[in-house]
Amino acid sequence: MQAKPTTFPMSKPELDVALLLYSPDEAHAQRFAMRMRALVELRWADSREKLANRALLEEQQARVLLLDFSKDCADHAADITRQLASVSPGIVLLGIGSASESRGAGVLAALRAGVTDFIDIDAADDELLALLRRALAQAKHAPAGDIPAASRGQLVVTCGVRPGVGSSTLVAHLGALAAATGKAQAESRDNRVLLLDLGHSRGDVALYLGVAGTFRFSDALRSAHRLDRTLVDTAVTQHASGASVLSHSRQVVDGAPDEGDVTALLERLLGMFDVVLCDLAVHALPHYARSLLPMADEIWLVSDLNVSSVVSLDACLVELERLRARDLRVSLVVNRHDDAYAVPAARLAERFRLPLLAALPERSRALGMSASRGALLHDISPRDRYIQALQPLLSRLRLKGRQMEASTGWKKLLNVIGGRPWKRR
Repeated sequence: MQAKPTTFPMSKPELDVALLLYSPDEAHAQRFAMRMRALVELRWADSREKLANRALLEEQQARVLLLDFSKDCADHAADITRQLASVSPGIVLLGIGSASESRGAGVLAALRAGVTDFIDIDAADDELLALLRRALAQAKHAPAGDIPAASRGQLVVTCGVRPGVGSSTLVAHLGALAAATGKAQAESRDNRVLLLDLGHSRGDVALYLGVAGTFRFSDALRSAHRLDRTLVDTAVTQHASGASVLSHSRQVVDGAPDEGDVTALLERLLGMFDVVLCDLAVHALPHYARSLLPMADEIWLVSDLNVSSVVSLDACLVELERLRARDLRVSLVVNRHDDAYAVPAARLAERFRLPLLAALPERSRALGMSASRGALLHDISPRDRYIQALQPLLSRLRLKGRQMEASTGWKKLLNVIGGRPWKRR
């Protein structure tokens, strides 16, 4: 059952607007609402109800959101912040808490998580009012598709709910389009895209792209400690579009990869690539539950409207729930969509309480014909309906890295708590 936001009664505030406050603790929400009652109306939503809150966020069309960075909520708020920054581009995220609590631990946690600014409830009303007005103005003028800055590359995991639904085909086309778009639009540097091929059939992405290489995912795991830009550019195979491809060996190896090795490798790769697209087999989800999945910025489940796929989608969501990875990052992509189906893609997404990112049309014949010619569909028919339907997914990829300077408000808070966000040696 979806949780509705709780509004705390208060006198008419200075700003005629209601803001959502995400907190796992109603007592904290009451305290913040009472402190801010003269400035703005706060509506509390329980941030533990992640799926309900994403639906709530879309329903309210929230452009400014407050997150509780109190002492015992900071880790939880940081996790939600990273998810929201990825799945809700353009939203202004504000931390809220006390800068004096635990020597400003909440302020530093909020800064590192990437919030826009921090509301110190111990500050004067005029300071808080100026901060809120600045945030509302920023939200009003921010483009809807604006992507927040990131300190590392973006990791997007696509997971076909069963073999044959078209996840590898999607990754191959999307990766090549992303790399080509980066080359055409980059202003100061080329954008780098890596396709991590860990799908059902081991190597399908590389096969669709017509590339082969001897440096495999297992080799990268063993070499993670010495992996650098030179080694990657030399060893990892590259498609003509500029996309790099790192595949599993087709030889089946027993056992799951070491979680520490996978995490170390991904940290290296995300430091070298702007976007990492990972095609992951659904049966491999438990193998990466503590490494790849926690690091993912978005998780796209690829399905079609066949009954067997719908059953597999349900099983996949149950597995993600068990692995504690069914959260704000999880979305749905429906492939081979046909208007003749009795159940439309939007209804399927609603049934499973998932955001629908794209409905890709049935183009198996066209895709097969282009593959038989050793090309991708957009190389032969750039205006094909399938390629056009990929645009919403392409727009979600961070193809340009941007640095974000600390605002004056952040500097003041750091001066108050006497801390620095990073130490340099």
